[in-house]
Amino acid sequence: MPPSRIRPALLTPAQRLQFTAFPDLTEHLIARYYTLTDEELTWVLDRRRDANRLGFAVQLTVLKHLGRGLDVGEIPPEAVLVCLGEQLDIDPAKFDVYARRDATRREHFGELCDQLGYRALSVDLNRALRAWLIPMAVATPQPFALMSALLDELRRRKILVPRISVLERIVTQARTQAEQAVHHLLGEIIAGHEDALDALLQVPQDHAMAPYTRLKQWPSQAKPSNILKLIERLHFVRQFPVNDGRLAALPESRLSGLAAEGKRLSAASLAEYAPAKRRAVIFARLVDVAQTLTDDLLDMHDRLMLTYLRESERASVQEYQASGQALVERLQTFEQVCAALVHARTEHLDPYQAVERVLPWGQLVASVNDHDAAQHLRQLDPLQHLARSFQRVRTYAGRLLEALEFRATPSATPLLRAIDALKTMYRDGKRTLPDAVPLRFVRPRWAAFVMDDRKINRPYYELCVLDELRLALRAGDIWVDVGSTAIWRSTCCPRTSGRTNWLNCRWGCPRPSTPTGRSEGHGCARPWKTSARASPERN
Repeated sequence: MPPSRIRPALLTPAQRLQFTAFPDLTEHLIARYYTLTDEELTWVLDRRRDANRLGFAVQLTVLKHLGRGLDVGEIPPEAVLVCLGEQLDIDPAKFDVYARRDATRREHFGELCDQLGYRALSVDLNRALRAWLIPMAVATPQPFALMSALLDELRRRKILVPRISVLERIVTQARTQAEQAVHHLLGEIIAGHEDALDALLQVPQDHAMAPYTRLKQWPSQAKPSNILKLIERLHFVRQFPVNDGRLAALPESRLSGLAAEGKRLSAASLAEYAPAKRRAVIFARLVDVAQTLTDDLLDMHDRLMLTYLRESERASVQEYQASGQALVERLQTFEQVCAALVHARTEHLDPYQAVERVLPWGQLVASVNDHDAAQHLRQLDPLQHLARSFQRVRTYAGRLLEALEFRATPSATPLLRAIDALKTMYRDGKRTLPDAVPLRFVRPRWAAFVMDDRKINRPYYELCVLDELRLALRAGDIWVDVGSTAIWRSTCCPRTSGRTNWLNCRWGCPRPSTPTGRSEGHGCARPWKTSARASPERN
């Protein structure tokens, strides 16, 4: 006879004790639950003996606090007996007499349930509680949190708290049905992609590892070639419906939990899962990878632009070290000429003679016509050297902008239009910018380089757009729209067109009084981040 399979315990012994034993009683709890009202005091004083009065008061307050009666032989904490004894002027020790009379205790408890409106857990109530718990189990499968919520709901509905084993069965069934509902929804989304998902776990003949394993590894060094590799991997992941709008019906915690499970397991371990769960875990992992790749693409672009800007700053410093002294002397000479002109005007002197006392007129004319000196002066601006990096930026810029869909606040609309103009230029394979491109976003330090002789300098315009994109992403003025995964809610119900779609929630959630808002993707330290997640494994 094969050995029976032992189901793992839902709660640890310490957690079970926390739900079954009396909680630590603070002054606030004692004042809230163990202080008798005038009506309750009347009920208590209707008992004939002191022991019955004290025992009746104990059962009354315990029922209000914990939603259950006292077990056989259970003694409440000393603080409860002292508090009630002082209110009734009864010695707390008399509770021992009451505790030995089981029939009286049961009779009193029945009366209290009738007076307070408590009901025993029936089959229908069990089913209703399980249905109420399923939406919460969709959001979080943690048994401790679900058990806490279930106990609170039992007390709110005035249903007597049953044995802990009954509660564990309700939680287990709710978790199972929630998992099945999640798998069913993901199964609808990935319909038609089942074979492709299963193929990710297979090791091709010409490779050493399965494609699913390779998804966990990608380069992290900021290089144009690595950006192209990340874009290629992102396109591969987008072969699956990772941006499907129906994903908004799932809370982030559930999808990220499945993704974390998929990240932790190997391809061989996932292959042993049941088909529905296996594909749900793989797909959740692909959704997470798509978000992570998007984050890393923007992060790598940010680091590359900073690298190129620092290189241009170093080149500017080197230029100053080579020709800075001559430029300083030139500036000092012009300061002297200007001071002589001011003095000549003040004293009503001949300005030409005043200038020639400082610098011969021929040398002044030669200095003004010295275009090399003017060029050296311009070389001191770091942006003058940034053009050297344009070819490296150009290798990935078009594909980066094409791979991502950006959204912007009204203040960043000109920059968003400039991004669209660059997309169009790269998509059409042109070398020149469109006739009319936005310029309102160009900062003053860029203006002299972007507008060259009243014509738009294409390399500097493109570099300016990409640098402003980096800054706008950091500020949250621009973010990446990745479909339903761009913005997540903390509850299981999505928001549609600015209104909460509570009536159509597939989990059957009750309509709350004040629905919570969405968690925007640009509210974190790195505003472009599409989700909160752990760093990927890298090679």
